Amino acid sequence: MKLILTFIFTLILFHFSIPLSSQTFSISEAEYQKRGLKLLESILQANQFPSPALDSHLNIAAEKHGNYLSLNQNSDVKIDSQMESIEWVHNEREGLPGFIGKSPQDQALAVGFKPEAGCYVGNTVLPLMKKEHRESPEFLFRGLLDTPFHRSMVLHPAIQRIGMKRVSYENGKYILVFFAEYCLSGKKPAFVHYPVSNEEQIRLRMPPELPNPFPQLTYLTYSTAITVQLFFDQNPETELFWQEAILLDSKGKSVPISTLSLANPPPDTKPFLKSMKLVAFVANEPFQPNTEYTVKTKVKNQFGKIVFQKSWKFRTEAEDSFFKTFAAQNTEQDE
Repeated sequence: MKLILTFIFTLILFHFSIPLSSQTFSISEAEYQKRGLKLLESILQANQFPSPALDSHLNIAAEKHGNYLSLNQNSDVKIDSQMESIEWVHNEREGLPGFIGKSPQDQALAVGFKPEAGCYVGNTVLPLMKKEHRESPEFLFRGLLDTPFHRSMVLHPAIQRIGMKRVSYENGKYILVFFAEYCLSGKKPAFVHYPVSNEEQIRLRMPPELPNPFPQLTYLTYSTAITVQLFFDQNPETELFWQEAILLDSKGKSVPISTLSLANPPPDTKPFLKSMKLVAFVANEPFQPNTEYTVKTKVKNQFGKIVFQKSWKFRTEAEDSFFKTFAAQNTEQDE
């Protein structure tokens, strides 16, 4: 199970084979959580979304779920599919040591969290691979932003409360566990796209993700994903498809792309695309640094009606920050 878990924790967003080094912290857990809240607020405010609040019960849920994962890293549990790998990280199995609840919502309820009506709780987990990861959870939020199926964990119009905890995993190493409450009721349907208009510092390449949204492309050889997502739509039959998806470079030249929608769902992605009401595409190569791109989109529903149409621009980061941010360091560098 340890080999499987190493794969899951890193490949759920990032996969590296370099071992993590022993870790210590220079800031308190409370300060770390405050920094996380401030970073999340900056993401949400850039999109004119309301700010969430830190919640002590969700902090405890994060700690308890992290302890469960740590206790069961060597469990003899059979995992046969990509979907089972995903479920292992987010959910818990009754009867295993440290079990507090099956789903993230159950885990939060078990420690006294009381979600508001029409709200649900989600979670995610990542390893603390570098020294700066111990000082700020920016690597988590940026990583989530760069991937289509995890993006809405932080780019969401209705995040109400959050919690996070650095949890001991093994041999002095730590994982970061993040919980969030999302409230959907009483909201009007709204489309959200990323990158947002005129946003800067967009990362050049997309990290690996499960389920794999672009299996026809080699990991780390294509751009950060561009997405259009419909929030707060209560119709379970709604489906979204690309009518037009165009990416232009700074000279107005069309950039080759690969699209993702219910018209061409890769293995294990159809339930996510349908429930999240999401379409996406990537450039087939990483973005060029310090470059302005133009996006032109038209999205249609299952009846062929255009429900979203917009053109906008964004600019990429000046240098490729991916490996600098996420690649693990050896002990000498890290200490």
